[in-house]
Formats: sequence, structure tokens, C-alpha cells
Amino acid sequence: MLVKKYLIICILLAGVIEIKSQVQDSADLNTEKLSWFMSFNYGAQMSGIKDEDFVGSNYAPLFNIAAGKWFIPYLALQIGYKGFYFYYIEDDLKHHFDYIYGEVVVNLNNAVQPKSSNKAWSLLLHSGAGYFYNHIYRKPNFCMNIGLQNTFQFTKQFQASVDISSIMGWNIYQGNEDILPGITLGVTYFFITE
Repeated sequence: MLVKKYLIICILLAGVIEIKSQVQDSADLNTEKLSWFMSFNYGAQMSGIKDEDFVGSNYAPLFNIAAGKWFIPYLALQIGYKGFYFYYIEDDLKHHFDYIYGEVVVNLNNAVQPKSSNKAWSLLLHSGAGYFYNHIYRKPNFCMNIGLQNTFQFTKQFQASVDISSIMGWNIYQGNEDILPGITLGVTYFFITE
């Protein structure tokens, strides 16, 4: 059920992006955003989203590094890594994991109003899939991820960000539909070419 909903959202999002890209005038492109970037984020995550999951012993640090490229002012692709471990309320173990993913990033400000968008602040929707390896289970898994990121431009080449995202998959830690939500603070560096 979760996979079907995710695929429907991705198909609808791809359709909106295609329609917008066909009507976008190339003269409106913001060349500063059409650049390579690298981001570093650090924060916290927990396993699950039920009421009983919101306990202090269920929170763990979350590290995220990503690199990508803006192709048009509202569309980028990125690859990244998330780690290193999470806690699970059923035990006291550090569940070490590695998650390597690819994502589509949509700048919602530029997608909705490209000419009047606020360039100092952007709301980004990012979604994709990746390879998840749980070191306790010693087995790979295919997972999906989705998130919203608030970005604040403080120089031409640097952005600060707050990102709320989740890794979702089957049998990540309890044998059925699982979710690892997290929140991170970060910085993005743009390799701007004039």
C-alpha cells in the first residue's frame, strides 16, 4: 500500500515537472541555480512514528551528505549517503546502517512562481530511492525516501537548511512497513560557474 501511494505521487510529480519544463522560457533561467552543489547535514532521527516511539532512548544522530546539480531553476538531481545508526525501542543496540540514495529535488517556489519567487528562501521537495544495508540484519534492502527542506541563502555560494525527511521501507527493523524519520540542519555549497 505504501509503495503504491509513493509511486502515484512520483508519477504525478513527474507529470507536473514535464508540463512546467515545456512552458518555461529559457530566458528566465537563473544561472546561479544551474550549478553543481554539495550539502552536509547533521541532526537526529528515530525509528517509527507511533506515540510510543517518541521517547528519549529512541533518538539517534543522523548524518547526511549529498551532491547534485540544478538543471533548471526548479529541478535538480542528487545522490547522497545517510548513516550511521538508529535505536529501536525493543532493544538497546545501535542499529548501524548505510543508506545510499538518488533523489529528484523540486524547488517549489520556482515551480509555482518562477518570476516572483523569493531567491533568499526556498522550499524544496526531495524524493527518491536507494540501497539500505542494516548491519545487524546483514542484509540489503531497497527503500524510498521523501522530505521537505527549507533553505536560506546567506551568500552567493552558501545556503543554510532545515530538512525533515524519512526513509521508508519494508523490514528495515521490525518485519513490516518501517519508517526512519529525521530532522537535520545543514549547509550547501554551490560550485557556481559564471
